[in-house]
Amino acid sequence: MDDHMFSLEEVVNAVGGEVYAPGKSDATAVHMNINGVSKDTRTIKDGDIYFAIRGERFDGHDFIADAVAKGAVCVLADRREKIPDGVVAVLVEDTVTAIGLLAKHYRFKIGFKTICVTGSVGKTSTREMVARVISSSMKCYSTKMNENNEIGMPMTILSAPKDTEVLVLELGMRLKGEISYLTKIACPDIAIITTVGYSHIERLGSRENIMDAKCEIIEGLSSGGMIIVDGDDKNLVRKVQSTVPFGILVASVSVSGHNAGLSVEAYAENIKFEKENGVIFDATVRRIERTVHCRNVELQLNGIHNVKNSLYALLCGAVLGIPREKAIEAVKEFAQPQGRGMVHFTDRFIVIDDAYNASPESMEAAFGNLSVIGRGKRRIAVLGGMLELGDYSAKLHHQIGRSCGGYGFDAVFVTGDNRKDFIDGFKSLDKNAEVIECTDTEDVKKKLTGYVQDGDVLLFKASHSFGFEKLAGEFVKLGNG
Repeated sequence: MDDHMFSLEEVVNAVGGEVYAPGKSDATAVHMNINGVSKDTRTIKDGDIYFAIRGERFDGHDFIADAVAKGAVCVLADRREKIPDGVVAVLVEDTVTAIGLLAKHYRFKIGFKTICVTGSVGKTSTREMVARVISSSMKCYSTKMNENNEIGMPMTILSAPKDTEVLVLELGMRLKGEISYLTKIACPDIAIITTVGYSHIERLGSRENIMDAKCEIIEGLSSGGMIIVDGDDKNLVRKVQSTVPFGILVASVSVSGHNAGLSVEAYAENIKFEKENGVIFDATVRRIERTVHCRNVELQLNGIHNVKNSLYALLCGAVLGIPREKAIEAVKEFAQPQGRGMVHFTDRFIVIDDAYNASPESMEAAFGNLSVIGRGKRRIAVLGGMLELGDYSAKLHHQIGRSCGGYGFDAVFVTGDNRKDFIDGFKSLDKNAEVIECTDTEDVKKKLTGYVQDGDVLLFKASHSFGFEKLAGEFVKLGNG
């Protein structure tokens, strides 16, 4: 393979564009070689092609001259009038669409295996676990910084080194049709749907519509590919089985036994929360031709949901031939990212920082973590609201409040616009439990500071805008102060 990334002619053909070079008579421009890609003038390297993208706040076309001055040899653009004299441009109808076309071209030019992960909850942790397992034996490149949209995902593909063997991508969505667009660029060999929940219900209207949108990932699957789903969600399994075209294999993972009835699956048994900051379980990975037993798989993570996430990684590893011992070691070494259920053992009390975001599904998982980690101690749930639930918000906060009431926590601090719905749900199951209503995050801090005692276990959980990650950090400092 040539040292350069693309020729200019290759880019033109891949995106269906035309070369435009005002004031430049050099006919050899079409034979130009391109070494890399960039959409940010701050990261331009010599030999790059610069992508001029129009955004809400800035228009990348306004920085074309700066990009060329910093080393870009050409630009990809959709505004002819913005191309300065002497600059070589590939003109297209829409720059973002063209980036996707170029990424698809590169994906097949390099020929790496591609794994795509989507889901209402758990997609980032699953994607990172899968990448960790694959990296134990193969050259693997993965989505960075949650770059999972119509710009970030294609840029991840285009950023993959040429010696990449496996590419692991995260596919995000807000509206129907977005995953369909992304999967047709990535053309995954393996697709994963971690969960179908209520995270997008405000925009999509029902869980069934959310499931349909997640199942769009099937549309881009390569011939002979595989889709792995949550085997404990029978509706999802049935939906996928009725949707996949002939030749696509359906597989599953389960934490409730191998009950999906599929020929390829991974399931966990003997799950033991033996450590305050981890879990041990046995995993069985069954493929058509063989079954692999993984005994005493150990995670430095909390919660049954992380067991399931690790099963996706173990199954992907088995499909790609990763040795069992390396796969088990890889999931064991995986550490919880900041704000996603990380447990801090301070001098005075334990803080569970799960403040990255909140949905009904992740709230349930967080309650389970507090219940297990706080066994034998005073357990305090510090909760904010779940956003982007639209007309379902009151009902779902009531439902989550009722669920929380079933855990027997010693105290619950709650804030947010739907706090009264939560409290009504909570009280419907546990009328005598201590619930402290707070007007805002600052009020939570004030009341909790006067309540917390040595030996307590505190869970901080809310949608990101509540700023609970900062609040959790302040209580970590308080506990060590």
